[in-house]
Amino acid sequence: MSSKNFLDNAYQLIGQEVEVITVEGSYTGTLISAGSDSLVLETRIRGRLVRLFIRIALIVALFRLIGPNGIF
Repeated sequence: MSSKNFLDNAYQLIGQEVEVITVEGSYTGTLISAGSDSLVLETRIRGRLVRLFIRIALIVALFRLIGPNGIF
């Protein structure tokens, strides 16, 4: 069994469509980067492309979204 930590796993999801569940809500989009204290997620809000910076301390779960063809 692998002993990877959260950040190691987040790095492997960079460039993929993900959902980030935080204590304040859920966000979906493309994971742009993963740093020691935050993730950067590119998503659309009210039709505009934005980058969200989400503090790792607030994250409950992070997972890759799978589209109808098995990939997004």
